[in-house]
Parts: sequence; structure tokens; C-alpha cells
Amino acid sequence: MTLQGQEIIRNISKTLPKQPGVYQMLDEKGNILYIGKAKNIFNRVKNYVSINSLTRRIQRMVSMTKDMNFFVTNTEFEAIILECNLIKKHKPRFNILLRDDKSFPYIFISSEHNYPRIEKHRGAKDKKGRYYGPFASPDAVNKTINTIQRIFLLRSCTDKEVSAGNKLCFNYYLKRCSGPCGGKISQAEYSKLVESADEFLTSGNYEKIQKKFSNQMFIASEKKNFELAASLRDRLKALKHISQNNSINIKDINDADIFAITTKEGKTCIYGSFYRNNSSYGGKAFYPDHDNLSEVDEIIIGFLNIFYAEKEIPKYIITNIDINKKLDLHVFGKNFEKTKFLRPQKGPKKNLLKFAEENSRINLELKLNKLKSFDNFTNEIKKIFKIDRDIKKIEAYDNSHTFGKFPIGVMIAYNNNGFLKSNYRKFNIKFNIDNNKNTIDDYYMMKEMLIRRFKNIKFSEEIELPDLIIIDGGKGQYNSVKSALDNLNINIPIISMAKGAERDSGREILIHEKVSYRLNNNNPLLHFLQNIRDEVHRFAITTHRSKRSKMSVRSVFDDIEGIGPQRKKILKKHFGTVENIKTASLEDLKQVKSIPFAMLKKIYEYFHST
Repeated sequence: MTLQGQEIIRNISKTLPKQPGVYQMLDEKGNILYIGKAKNIFNRVKNYVSINSLTRRIQRMVSMTKDMNFFVTNTEFEAIILECNLIKKHKPRFNILLRDDKSFPYIFISSEHNYPRIEKHRGAKDKKGRYYGPFASPDAVNKTINTIQRIFLLRSCTDKEVSAGNKLCFNYYLKRCSGPCGGKISQAEYSKLVESADEFLTSGNYEKIQKKFSNQMFIASEKKNFELAASLRDRLKALKHISQNNSINIKDINDADIFAITTKEGKTCIYGSFYRNNSSYGGKAFYPDHDNLSEVDEIIIGFLNIFYAEKEIPKYIITNIDINKKLDLHVFGKNFEKTKFLRPQKGPKKNLLKFAEENSRINLELKLNKLKSFDNFTNEIKKIFKIDRDIKKIEAYDNSHTFGKFPIGVMIAYNNNGFLKSNYRKFNIKFNIDNNKNTIDDYYMMKEMLIRRFKNIKFSEEIELPDLIIIDGGKGQYNSVKSALDNLNINIPIISMAKGAERDSGREILIHEKVSYRLNNNNPLLHFLQNIRDEVHRFAITTHRSKRSKMSVRSVFDDIEGIGPQRKKILKKHFGTVENIKTASLEDLKQVKSIPFAMLKKIYEYFHST
């Protein structure tokens, strides 16, 4: 088999160009085994012919290869981006996969407003202003923003509140805002606060800012402005606290990422710690998917390649694997040419690496325990209800409405990694209340959801079937869902969770086929199922509220000629709620500059006519 794979690759390689690009290895069924990129496709693919120089994992991949696809690009960087996008789409079994690869959050301060707002930002940097980060998590951003507010009193309130200038926000009274929303500070003074915050975030020079605050506090005290002096004292105290707990005065660590990798039982955790401007920007655990025969250096190199494909690269990357000896820039791409890879053996940097290693080990243990728990729970479900298939993925469904109005349905997904947020789905139910019977047909809503979810399953290879479906309800809901799936010739086990006689948690009855089963209140399996049921219920409620809010604006303005979707959106954004629009004075409405005055007057007259 190996020779056959080698011969196929050898013959194909003879026709390849010596250009940058992406290659795919396919098995006998046309499934993608591996996706790689290369600075020179000819040289890269030719390496697979020398079987003895390959790892066991790659040897196995070569033996399974029956065909190859190629995509030529203009530059190596284009090949990196294409490779990452294709890996995300196809998830080949021999690639290192990073599931949690969302862009990291930043702190953003606008430069287009007289009183810039501090806020959290994720995604493209398409707004004019200053960006600080990246931070490891939204929580790390939120904590830093809270610190900035306490020390530098930058606003987080809306532009509308500042424009009004007649009402102080709640943060002002919490001493976390300088009060531009109530006209308490001039633009010039506020600009000084922004510059100090910028210095704090970019330089990490806490001592200079502390000295400035101390001088200002002394001057305020000399002038007997004790309120200002007390405010500066509190801000100075907060600054000293953050400098003691967050400052990292280590050479070469002002712009560095640290990654520690741990593997056990075929699973891997890579813990990353991120440092910018002599400050810690938090840490995060990653769990890349990979083939069981993958070696540690292959995993870390594959991880870094994907992780930095669309992220800023620091000056230093510190790892517990000696990457320098294995470093090949055609593997990483030219982005890493100015990056120095370190594996410290002693000193402060080694201590930080030890911290990352310990976090990697602990998080991997937690992940393995979670995986074992999932297997234990699904095995117990299989045993109770005599289900003879493996349960790897669970989907749960629920619906919500207000007396038949604004009906929606939702679906969530869960597997051994937890809730799969990218798999969540929303369904706008095509449902009309029966005015004669005045009934709300929950059965129909559940049935419509399942039909729309699975009706095209035979025509789409991208629809991944679950191994178990959970619904909230009794035998009626169960029969409705079962009937829908039977009509589609889809055989997926269903469990319905019906509340007990008093409809309280802990007395749920589980229904499957003709079996009804009640778990003890303290049974961990019950808590596991309740957790999934509660999450789908939460998602249904929040989705319904969002739809109800949007629909209420639409219905209010249906009778006003000239108010289309765009103007509805402008009004909602300016006033916040429909009630605020209804009670707005003509002067308030005139503040909406993008809508003609004649139309604003028509809106005012509509709501204030007798």
C-alpha cells in the first residue's frame, strides 16, 4: 500500500509547478486526507516520496493517498490564508485542527468623537481610532476596561447620551466616568485623560502616570479641592494595585506569546499566555484536533501556523518545545521571519513558561475528565433506553412565542467538547394562531422545525446528523417529532423531557419510544440533561425577545407612509425603544438628522394626535 501511494505522488509531482500554492491529498473515496501549503509545490510534494524520512503518521497518510488536488497562488502568504480557510471548511483527519480560532478581542478608543468612548472590539479594524491588544478573552478585555474607567474615567455611555449632555450616566456616580454625558468636563480636559490612558496601554509605564497623579493630588489638596484630591487618591490606589499585579518587568517579554503543550491519552492542550507592553493580557487553553499518531512538534507547528494566519505576530514566541531546531520558514510562512523563538532553560522567562506548562497540564486533565463524563452519560442513556448506536453529538430543540405571536424555534448542539455555538440554529415559524379555537399549537411548531432541519438531508453532504435529539415536552411533543422524522425516513433516537405534575425541576420524566423513566434528583445524568435543556430554553427566550423587539418596531410604523426598514432602524438606534419614540417631543425627533423634518413631524403627529 505504501509503495502504491508513493508511486501516485511521484507521478503527480513530475507535472507540478515550482510556485507557491496549496495541495490536497485524497483517499480512494475522494475524501480529503490532508491540506498543506508550500512556497514551492514541486519541492514540497516531492518530499513525500522519501518515505523513510517521514513520521509514522505521514507514512500512513501517504499509504492512503490515491489522488491529489492543487491550487497555485501568487504569493506564499496567499497560500497560508487559503490553506487555513480550506482546513476550516473540510477538517481533514491528518491536519492539526484548531476549533476555537476566533479573532481575539481588542480595546478600541475612537478618534472621530470629541469625547472618545472606550469599548471592546472584535473583528476587522475598519473604524478610525486606537486599538489595544490582542487580549486572550473577553473577560480580560472587560477587566482592563473596568480598570481604565476607574483610573482615567473614560466614558462607556452612548454617543446619544453625550450629545444630549443633560443627564449623567450611572458610571459617573460610581466614579468610573468623568461626566461628558452631563457636561462635567471640557473637551480639552477629556483629551488629556485619553492621552494618559493611551500611555498606560501602550507603554506600561506605570511610574510616570503615578507621579503625575500624585502631583495633581497634591495641587488639589493645596487648593483645598478635597473632592478632586479624594478622587485622585482613589484612582492612584487603583493604578498602584494594577501595577503590582499586572506589570511584568522581564527583558524581551514586553511583546511575546508563551505556548506550553501537553499531550495525554491522544489529546492535547496548548496553553497560551500573552504579554504586551510589559503587561499580561491574559491566557487561554486551546485543544487542537489531530491524528492519534501526531508528534508533539508537528502539533505545535501546525497550531502556530493556523493560530497566526490572521493574527498579529509578536516579536518573541516562547515554547516548551525546541522549535528553532525544527523551524523551516516555508512551513511557517514569511510572517515569522522577524520572530524569535525561545525555549528558556532558567530565569524569569523559564518561570513564566512553567506557569503556562502547569496551566496546560491542569486544563488537559479537566478536558479528559469532561470527555470521560460525556462518555459515561451517553453510555448510561444507551443502557436505560436500549439505544444501540454511539452518541457523539446531541441536538436539542425548543420554541417560544407570546400567545401565538412572534413564534420562533431554536436548535443547539452539544458533544464531548461542550456546547457547539457555531452549530446553533434559529427558525422563524410560519405559524398563525387559530382565532376560532384560540389555541397555540406547540406540536406544529416543533414538527415544522424538525422538517426544515432534516428535509434536505439526502441532498446535502454538509448536514451532519446528530446521534440523539432532546426536546422539552411530554408525549405529545415526542410523538410530533417522531412522526416528522418517520415521514423523512430518518432514524435518530429522541428523548423528551417532561416536567412532573408540579412542573418543577428535578421531577422530570424522560420519554423514549414506549419507555418512561424518572431519574433520582441527585443523579448526575439528570443534571447533565437539565443543563442541555436549560441552554436551549435560554437560547429560545433570548431569540424570541429579539424578534419581538424588531417586530414591534415594524408593526408600530406600518401605518405611517414613508417609513421603511432603513428609517425604522435609524429611529430604533437613536431612541433605543419604541416607547421612547412614542413619547419623544418634536425637538427630540429633530435630532435625527438623517430623516427629513416633514417625515419626523408626521411621526410626531401620528403618536400625539387625539
